[in-house]
Amino acid sequence: MDQSIIDQIIKAEARALASVGPHGVNVVPVSVVSVQNNQIHLYNFFMGKTVENFLAEPLVALACWKGLEGIQIKATAAYIEDGELFDAAKTEMLVRFPDRTLSGVIVLTPTHVYDISADKARAGKVIV
Repeated sequence: MDQSIIDQIIKAEARALASVGPHGVNVVPVSVVSVQNNQIHLYNFFMGKTVENFLAEPLVALACWKGLEGIQIKATAAYIEDGELFDAAKTEMLVRFPDRTLSGVIVLTPTHVYDISADKARAGKVIV
């Protein structure tokens, strides 16, 4: 991912993660996100149905937008509940959000990125 895509993910005013699986179609807001090594990390404090869905069907979509401009990232999701990545995330999240308990890290490996801006010339165009 180039820096402009990373910036759109990090600086987005809003983000939503869509999954499908045993609980049907599910969309949830996402507030805590980082990008590391071309992967997107989402931090799970409350996502029960979402995790169950992508454990059964790992294909997901993440929409990130600010105003009328945004991107949709299609990705494969993996769930990390232990190990070095999880331990580092747990330590960081405890400092940032002392009233929350981190359940896991959702690691998204992007497969495609689309423009979802409110502009007929750009909307739906493949960026990556």
